[in-house]
Amino acid sequence: MGWNSWCTDSLCNLLGKDPCSETLVKETADSIVSNGLDKLGYNYVALDDCWSDTKRDENGHLQPEAKKFPNGMKAVADYVHSKGLYFGLYTSVGDETCKGKRPGSLGHFVDDANTLTSWGVDMIKMDHCGRKNGTDPELYGAMSKALNATGRPVLFSLCNWGEDNVWEWGSSLAQMYRIQMDHLPFWKYGTNSSSAGVGYGQGTYDIIEWMATLQPSKWTKEFGWMDPDFLMTEYLTMDFISSRTEYTFWSLWSSPLLISTDLRKISKKKMEIISNEEVIAINQDSSNTGGDRVHKGGDGGQVWARDLQNGEKCVVLYNSGNGGKGKKAVTVAVTWDMIGWTATSTGAENVVVEVRDLWNKKTLGQFTGGYNATIDARDVQMLRVKKV
Repeated sequence: MGWNSWCTDSLCNLLGKDPCSETLVKETADSIVSNGLDKLGYNYVALDDCWSDTKRDENGHLQPEAKKFPNGMKAVADYVHSKGLYFGLYTSVGDETCKGKRPGSLGHFVDDANTLTSWGVDMIKMDHCGRKNGTDPELYGAMSKALNATGRPVLFSLCNWGEDNVWEWGSSLAQMYRIQMDHLPFWKYGTNSSSAGVGYGQGTYDIIEWMATLQPSKWTKEFGWMDPDFLMTEYLTMDFISSRTEYTFWSLWSSPLLISTDLRKISKKKMEIISNEEVIAINQDSSNTGGDRVHKGGDGGQVWARDLQNGEKCVVLYNSGNGGKGKKAVTVAVTWDMIGWTATSTGAENVVVEVRDLWNKKTLGQFTGGYNATIDARDVQMLRVKKV
């Protein structure tokens, strides 16, 4: 959980000139602490493809842009650590990063691992841009080995856009791995060929559909988190409902909650989404699993569910609006049979379940056989349920 610089003070780096700086890092760290977000688990402050100079130094080491980081990266990391937070930086597996023609790590895995960890970096995202000379498991495996050899605990974020069925091997090399193409701050955007990588598109709706295909419970494990990309909470093109639905599913999947919008200007509505302790508890549940789709209706209504460590379950009632084609509210129903709760051979009608609405922080009552609600298009009802 934490923050990433990609869509702060820029149009998600559309022009390759993300204005990240030492000042931005310090102000964001200050904001996380002053707003109590660190107490909720937002502990990472990470810079994306924006920090490094376009050339390595005379010794072949990575170096930050001097004007933006006049005191060097170790001083920045030290400041973040002084706030009780962790510091993250970015590189790429190829010979260049994705924006600005900055140097990638190809041929420099050991040197870059040593340089970054010597600065006190706690998290390293490795992107998929630039020319390469090996397979993804080989190249990301080399960086993983180099990081382990430094002796410093580092969260390794593998970002190969879902190529080579990364869900089958990513957790053996990294603690989090990207499962599809870049996420953009729209409800529905693009197709399976609109960007490099795999998936159905780049919008929130598209990612939800892609994750349904992957079945997160098959792959999610402790220290092996499926990463659908950043959260675009309350970004210019992401309204409150879309943002809340996005946050709901990322939490259901136990995916990293990295907010990629400005945390120095936190509106009441943004705080309402990112500070809900009951929703965060689902994301952080020690069951270490992800939720799957258990029902899909023709009207856009869907039911998703996952197990929780204490025997309870999380259920999400979701009106997909069929990606924008449907704009009406629909009734979405879950039966206890759908989530594996059948009391006797006669069916789930004997099961009595207490239902709690997590976004409204309200216990709705006890229900036999199942539960239903009317859900607006693009919206959800996120529930915590337990047998009585």
